[in-house]
Amino acid sequence: MVKLSIEKNSKKPKYLLLADSITSQIEQKQLVLGQRLPSVNKLSAHFNFSRETVFKALNHLSEKGIVRAVDKIGYFVNDLSVETKYKVFFMLDKFTPFKEDLYNSLISNLGENVKVRLYFHHQNIEIFAPLILDNLKNYTHFVVTTYIKDSKSVQKVLNQIPPEKLIILDKYEPNVKKGCGMVFQDFENDIFNLLAEHIDLVKKYRKLVLFNRKNAPHGDFVQKGFERFGTEYNFTSEVYDTFSPDYFEKGALYITIDAYDRDMVEIIKLARKSNWKLGKDIGLISYNDTSTKEILDGGISVISTDFKKMGAEAAKMILEGHRERKSNETKLILRNSL
Repeated sequence: MVKLSIEKNSKKPKYLLLADSITSQIEQKQLVLGQRLPSVNKLSAHFNFSRETVFKALNHLSEKGIVRAVDKIGYFVNDLSVETKYKVFFMLDKFTPFKEDLYNSLISNLGENVKVRLYFHHQNIEIFAPLILDNLKNYTHFVVTTYIKDSKSVQKVLNQIPPEKLIILDKYEPNVKKGCGMVFQDFENDIFNLLAEHIDLVKKYRKLVLFNRKNAPHGDFVQKGFERFGTEYNFTSEVYDTFSPDYFEKGALYITIDAYDRDMVEIIKLARKSNWKLGKDIGLISYNDTSTKEILDGGISVISTDFKKMGAEAAKMILEGHRERKSNETKLILRNSL
């Protein structure tokens, strides 16, 4: 049997003492990559620990990626980088420029000794569910964005993750277990409050038009806030799920939420064709800022959340061990188009 020893007179829990003993043997090259560890029964008998304690120690190392379990065979050394403090499962719905900001912010704020594995579910529950359920014992933390229509199935999967290991980003999930972390966009209240804060500019236009494409995962929440604003502030407001030149009128303020900015581009093309000026003849607000929108036609006004701050908040929860549920800061960035 590998020469494992336990630190005496330590106040650490027994499972951590055993885990430390195994990582020490890896550091000293007494255990090598791919080597099988002594069985649970042998470890239990050798240290006079319960099988539950041994399993807890091995699961702790498995979550950090240091060992891996092979069903009905045993545990094997999986990584020689034993200084890894956390191993993070990070899953996005898709990769966009602003989700790249989120990812880079999480990585940079976690710092060294933390490993992050990136996954994508493409808003498909059949990808989302097995990726999480097959990895429940392989990571110390799960950081996830959802945006999947089958909300009941999503919540059922998320509730399989111990809440202290779970952090949900970008979209609020109301029915997950208490104790998890969440940093989300409050889409309904954000659009209502931001339009209300800039009511003097909005009043320049005789009606408001929202293009809410059916594939926009946050569209229903934005539409609720948009319609509530129109009602409370007595604006004529219209909502369309596809763009058509028939909806293009002088004096209207257009709001687009398409992630690929197709509606925004069509509006700009028609404005140029009609010799209408953005911010004068028509207004335009797009969702999610990009460097292109800063300079396009003198600047496109955007409603945009701070994805870098969202990533930093998630990293802070992991490193400090606390969990909270909070809305992320969202701003209306004023440019020429409004």
